[in-house]
Parts: sequence; structure tokens; C-alpha cells
Amino acid sequence: MQETKKKRKKTSDFYRRQDRWALLMMTPWLIGVVFFFVKPLVEVVIYSLNDIQVTLGGLDQTWVGLQNFKYVLREHATFYQDLILTFSNALPNTVLIIFFSLFAAVLLNGKFKFRGAARVLFFLPIVLATDLINVELVGVTLEESGAGAASQSLSGAMMLVNFLIDGVGLPTEVIAALLGVISNVFETIKLSGVQILIFLAGLQSVSPSMYEVAKMEGATAYETFWKVTLPTVSPLVLTNVIYTLTDNLMRTKLIETIQTTAFGSAQYGYSAAMSVSFLLLTLAVVGVVSLILGKVVFYND
Repeated sequence: MQETKKKRKKTSDFYRRQDRWALLMMTPWLIGVVFFFVKPLVEVVIYSLNDIQVTLGGLDQTWVGLQNFKYVLREHATFYQDLILTFSNALPNTVLIIFFSLFAAVLLNGKFKFRGAARVLFFLPIVLATDLINVELVGVTLEESGAGAASQSLSGAMMLVNFLIDGVGLPTEVIAALLGVISNVFETIKLSGVQILIFLAGLQSVSPSMYEVAKMEGATAYETFWKVTLPTVSPLVLTNVIYTLTDNLMRTKLIETIQTTAFGSAQYGYSAAMSVSFLLLTLAVVGVVSLILGKVVFYND
């Protein structure tokens, strides 16, 4: 009996030490969240409910309640339209990027010669296409780098595809959607790097025995993908969808509108109301998407 109590005490002490070390390791992150996220968030919410004027003594705040929200949602020239357009474009782009990322990860995960070189060659354009590279800084124009020829080739290909699709007799909306996908192919590849890496890591963690069992049962490659591969990486699909959706939302014209309203027009109250409205709608959309995808996610315990 006494030995059992000693074992329980040692176990509890071990878990307490683990909790203390975990808290210690999380301390820098918690400090960052409090001072660089929670504090600015509270300030933005306060600013959105006040009329902000810059004075010599600092910021002069006058309580106006929801007047800033009424203005940006009802009276502002472009904010409401930009808000709707932002989400209507972000959702289809997210679906396209997820499909492309999963498809590319499955291809790169296959067993073939020079697989490592193929991965390097595939990811090199993605790395070089980041926004960190400014073509003007290195003194290379788009025409000199060959982008002009690539753009002309893409335009010619789009004209050909438009001619072929138009001959099929599809609705105008479908044709416009297909042409939009083709015109954004380079942007899709550029924004798919992180997602491909996540999917690739998930595919490499799938137990080979699962594929062996599927092969023994006579499953085709198509059936193996839908019955083994996709359910196994489904938690990563949810992760990539949330990441891709938020990443697309941060690359829209709406962000520029919010920044221009604050720092270009000095309308800090209106800018804060725009930020809060954008944040609330983003949380609502991400929550709905997470709720829908969470019902089909398969967790392999």
C-alpha cells in the first residue's frame, strides 16, 4: 500500500514538472500574444467606437458608439462592395489551391528516380516567386527576364482555350470561371508552397502497411486514394484550408483600403471599424468552414 502511494506521488510529481516546463516554454509565446495581439485588438475595438483626432497631447477620443460601423457599412463608397468581393474571391481560390497542393504533393511523394531533384526543381519557382523579391531592386525588367514572352504565351493560350470552350456551348459564367482559373495559374502555384509541404509531410507519415492491405484487397489506385490517402491526410486538409483562406484574405485590396483610410486620410475611427468588421466576418467564415470540414475529418488514433 505504501509503495503504491509512493509510485502515485512520483507520477504526480513527474506530471507537475512537465506542466511547469511546458508553461516555461510557452511563456515567450504568451507574452507575444498578450502584447502584440490581445492589447492591439482591444485598442482597435475601442478606437472603432470613438471619433479619433490626433492632437499635440496624443489621441483625442470622443465616444460615438456604432456610428463608425454605420458609416463604413452603409455610406462608404467602396468598403461594403470590397468586403463582399474579398470573400467571394477568397473561397474559390482556396478550393483551387487546396486541390492543386494535394495533387502536387501526391505526385512528389511517388517513388521515381531523381525524386529529390524533382522536388527541388518544383519548389524553386515557388521560392523565387515570393513577394520578398523586387524585380526593380536587381535591375531586371519583366521584358528582360522573359516574363513578357510568358505573358504573351499565356494570353495566346487563353485565347485558344476560350475559342475551344466557346465551341462547346457552355454558359458564359462557366467559361468566365474557367478562364479565371487559367489566368491565375502562376499565382496559384506561388501560393501553394506551404500547403504542398504540409501535405507532403502528411503523406510520408502514412503507414505503408495500409497501402499493402489495400493492394491485397484488390483496390485500384483511385480507390486507394479515396479510401486510404485522403482520410489519412484529412486533418491536414482542414489545417491547409484555414491557412489558405486567411492567407488569401490578407492579400486583398481591402487591406489597402483600411490602411489608406487610417494613414492616408487620418480617419482612424473609420479604419478601426473596418478592421473590426473584417475580423468578425473572417472569424464567422472560418468558423463555418471549420465546422463543416470538422464533420468529415478522420482522426486516426
